[in-house]
Amino acid sequence: MRELQKREELSQLEIERLRAELKEKELTAKLAESQEKRRLSEAKLNRSLKIALTASVLAIFGLSVSIVTAIDSEIKTLSVSSEALFASQKGIDALKEALKAGKKLQQTIWVDSNTREQVLTALYQAVSGVREYNRFDGHISGVNSVIFSRQRNLIASASADTTIKLWRLDGSLVKTLSGHEDVVNSISFSPDAQIIASASQDKTVKLWNQDGKLLTTLLGHQAVVNSVSFSPDGQLIASASTDKTIKIWTQNGKFLKTLDGHSSAVLSVAWSPDGQTIASGSADNTIKLWSRDGELLKTLPGHNDAVLSVAWSPNGQTIASASLDQTIKLWNLEGELLRTLSGHSAGVTSVSFSPDGNTIASASTDETLKLWSSQGVLLGTLRGHNNWVNSVSFSPDGGTLASASRDKTIKLWRWDDVLVRKPKTDNNDWVTSISFSPGGRTLAAASRDKTVKLFNREGKLFRTFTGHQSQVWGVSFSPDGQVIASASKDKTVKLWSRGGQLLHSLQGHNNTVLAVAWSPDGQVIASASKDKTVKLWNRNGILLNTLQGHQDAVNWVSFSPDGKFLASASDDKTVKLWSKDSELIQTLTGHSRRVNGVAWSPDSQILASVSIDSTVKIWNRDGELLSNLSGDGDSFISVSFSPDGKTLAASSDDKVRIWKRDGTLLIALKGYKDELTSISFSPDGRTLAVGSASGTVIFQDLADIELNKLLARGCDLLHDYLQTNQKVMKSERNLCSGR
Repeated sequence: MRELQKREELSQLEIERLRAELKEKELTAKLAESQEKRRLSEAKLNRSLKIALTASVLAIFGLSVSIVTAIDSEIKTLSVSSEALFASQKGIDALKEALKAGKKLQQTIWVDSNTREQVLTALYQAVSGVREYNRFDGHISGVNSVIFSRQRNLIASASADTTIKLWRLDGSLVKTLSGHEDVVNSISFSPDAQIIASASQDKTVKLWNQDGKLLTTLLGHQAVVNSVSFSPDGQLIASASTDKTIKIWTQNGKFLKTLDGHSSAVLSVAWSPDGQTIASGSADNTIKLWSRDGELLKTLPGHNDAVLSVAWSPNGQTIASASLDQTIKLWNLEGELLRTLSGHSAGVTSVSFSPDGNTIASASTDETLKLWSSQGVLLGTLRGHNNWVNSVSFSPDGGTLASASRDKTIKLWRWDDVLVRKPKTDNNDWVTSISFSPGGRTLAAASRDKTVKLFNREGKLFRTFTGHQSQVWGVSFSPDGQVIASASKDKTVKLWSRGGQLLHSLQGHNNTVLAVAWSPDGQVIASASKDKTVKLWNRNGILLNTLQGHQDAVNWVSFSPDGKFLASASDDKTVKLWSKDSELIQTLTGHSRRVNGVAWSPDSQILASVSIDSTVKIWNRDGELLSNLSGDGDSFISVSFSPDGKTLAASSDDKVRIWKRDGTLLIALKGYKDELTSISFSPDGRTLAVGSASGTVIFQDLADIELNKLLARGCDLLHDYLQTNQKVMKSERNLCSGR
């Protein structure tokens, strides 16, 4: 019984054990099931999170791309707008749009390289090309006259709106003088600027003080008063009228005398610098000279239409007259015609001498201003007005030119840089080729005037080499800087000492010699000719070899800096590579028209060629074409690598393009008025020199084409305009703040 009982107890324990095991297995299974469910749930959640995260990233990326694209598009639009305004002669507006584009570019983290180039191009063009730097808006009708006070602290303008306005030089309005009942035609400051005289179609002359108070009204003319002028000593006032007379008044407005003699309306009157003579211009086509006492001294006939303006040179020896016959005439005191200045396409309304007497400005109904030398040479044209230009005036220091127009505006111009085109050949003939000395302090320029000229870095001519019998087409400094080689249409190459002594004349070509180059060691000279050959000469002028192979004129020749290769460019559309032993190694084909120039990179690994087919091609020294740079229709003339080899510049008819070595276009320098001929980097890489068809060499400081510097220059130019012009929008006033 005990045994059975024991077994029964054991069986019961086994059953309990089995039950426990079963329960444990069930719990384990449930736990596993729970864990699997949780794992599946977490995986599902992770998938959802990943999908959501990916969607968010894509959305953010898409938004970023959209923002970047929108900014890029906005910058491009501003640049295009600037270029269009510049082409339309809207200088200030073009610069304003370019500054907007430049500011946005400056603030943008990433922008397309083409967009960057567009901005730099537009900004450079506007900064370098704009002449108008301020504009006064305020009159509600055409402006007939504008003058500076002798102290240069005030500008006065007279308008068809019957008012006179006084302005500070920055364009802020000081005072509006109201009192005339009709159009105001002319104004004049007394020498001390304390009194302003105004002449009107209401038949009166009015005198005002500087505070705008009307002092007195001069009555006596029987018709429109067209012009008024204070004598240099301030004691007398002369007025000219359609009643055919000139009247003389005291500075207090007392009438003194009437000058009769013109047979039609007197349109202009001006005192000589010494105050002893009065010049008057009339609708009777004549100029008359009167003594201070009113005696008629001389009558100057010669114009074919009304004389609207007369002006005296500062030394009192020359009188300039402007006429509706589209000319300006210069006369001496004896009444002899010195010269006639022709160039305007419509009537000339106003004429003015610069304070030094070297420059004459004229205004015309053709909507332009023109600048002339005292010898009558047209120096430049200023465009920007939208209607007749009625008046032009130099500031007393000569630094500023003011113009008044029927378009209701007064414009201030920087005009002196229109005239500065250094260095310049004597007779304005083409500069065909240029070469820097190894130190970069001297520039040699070859010219079609049969000479080679040496200029210093400031553009001063200090030596002229004469000896060629015809046009000089090529020039090159030897590596040691002691000898200069020149190539000419007279079929010779000449070697000159730096002092100008002719050392050797190399004869052998049977046609024009177009280019010349030195080997790096300075022992060999290569010359390229229209006779289809390249000739090699030693330093003593002895012919070493003739390279034949081109089928047409050879335009350019260049040694590689390591001296192992010679490249030649030809009208036969090819570039040929020659070994130092004069063997033809490669003929590079690819250009579709004549090849004008070639240049080696400083490491001698790359060759650039330029053609009138509007391309610059980049080759390796094995003759493989690496890249093709398009000029958008430009006929490329010359090419040059920077000394560090990082940039490449090429000149075309009217612009210079600068690329990175990888072919990215950095900037297109536009705005050149004359055809460009030759281009060269200075040895220090800071300056780009460009020869032109006008006989000038243009020095371009490459630091000036950096974005920050262009923005700074542009903001300096427009500072006053942005702050004072009443038509500038509030958002634009801060365009240059914080720079």
